[in-house]
Amino acid sequence: MGRPLLALPALLAGLLLCLPSAEARPAAPEVFCATYPDTPLCASGTVACSTCHAPSGPPGHNDYGADVDAALPFGVPFEEGLPEALLMVEPLDSDGDGVDNLAEIGLGGLPGLDAALEPECTPQPVTGNPWYDVGEYDPEFAFRRVMLDFCGRSPRYEERQAFQSHPDPVARLSEVLDLCLQSPYWSDVLRELAVGVVRPIGPPSDINILGNWEWDLRLFMYAMSGDRDAGDVFDADYLVVEDPPLTGRLAAIAEPRDSAEAYAQPLLAEQRYGLITTRYSLSMRVMFADMPRTLTAHYYRELLGLDIARSQGLFPIDELDGEYDWPAPADVDDKGVWQEGCAGCHATLDGLSYPWARYEGIDLAGDTTGTVVEDRAIDIIPTTDGWIFGEPVSGPDEWVAAAVTSDFFSQRIVGLFWETLMRRAPYSCEAEEFEALWTDFSGHRNVEDTLRALILTDAYGVP
Repeated sequence: MGRPLLALPALLAGLLLCLPSAEARPAAPEVFCATYPDTPLCASGTVACSTCHAPSGPPGHNDYGADVDAALPFGVPFEEGLPEALLMVEPLDSDGDGVDNLAEIGLGGLPGLDAALEPECTPQPVTGNPWYDVGEYDPEFAFRRVMLDFCGRSPRYEERQAFQSHPDPVARLSEVLDLCLQSPYWSDVLRELAVGVVRPIGPPSDINILGNWEWDLRLFMYAMSGDRDAGDVFDADYLVVEDPPLTGRLAAIAEPRDSAEAYAQPLLAEQRYGLITTRYSLSMRVMFADMPRTLTAHYYRELLGLDIARSQGLFPIDELDGEYDWPAPADVDDKGVWQEGCAGCHATLDGLSYPWARYEGIDLAGDTTGTVVEDRAIDIIPTTDGWIFGEPVSGPDEWVAAAVTSDFFSQRIVGLFWETLMRRAPYSCEAEEFEALWTDFSGHRNVEDTLRALILTDAYGVP
């Protein structure tokens, strides 16, 4: 579900903890997935530091990482030598679990951890269970799960009897899901997911100068329910209110209707971009900074699933025309980001941030928060042209369009709901079903349609 956003020094320190030395290796996951594009590890987006490094303790390799490190060609730059090293260690069984590295990678396991292949992925034994079809999709088993996961309770006896006698149990399962999606319990689930994305701090008050985060929670819940486009969390230009008040029923309004709503959203419609530009978001994540790095890092992680502190989603840009031997951004605010230990993150992070440079966080002189100032930071960031996923974008419009249509967004949103329902990430043997879900989601971006498909997967309905 993500983590609280780290301050910049902690973010850099967290990156270095994933590394064998003070030299950043942001390209390692990208090179790994270029070498093994079909592994479930890459399909599910789980390639991170733990592939080669010990999960805890001082910086160090696991057994697989140590073998890769030993195989790196001497005197060759890391990114250039890594593919050769990966190929050289394929026949080894680094973790000693009886499966060679290449086979384990192909299965979606971690070749440096001997417990990475899940026992749940092994064939089910014949048990003679009289209640469920063990090892095969069982609609009644899925029915009980749907009632628990979406309605928050076990089915009553008469409900079970009615389900067992229904002529089309799969169709009835979908009907039950639709009923549960309207339940107060599911609304609470959506709210908890929203809290994890928004990370609220402080009182939820419409007179708070830092903004009321309830507006953010409502927008997330609204976009993730009904027949709506989940991409609205990135590009909505509307406000979400409770209508009637205090009923929990959410409705979108195009413009504020009174002074309280106008205070909640002071921006013009064309300046609004979903959760990114709420008063709370700008106040808390831009604050006084000229470069809105915290703002973009937060939503890059929470809505795209790419945590820069874990070397995820690094697409370096090079604005310095080869002046250095590593990709580096322009040091617009004199923070030393061109240094090699910093550039690994900032070569991606700064390019993500430029399009949002005109959004003001806190202006003490004007006693305002969450506004747009057309000449803000223009002396150090003269353009709002930026980069996302290694591609140039011109301003927030193109940034948001690229984010919403990306595979990363689909994987992240479907992953949020998968992990909420399954209480875990996909197992290696479930990677194909998970990929099918997020690929389908990318075509319609409707969460409830995806949930209807998810409850029919083997991962959900096979006891």
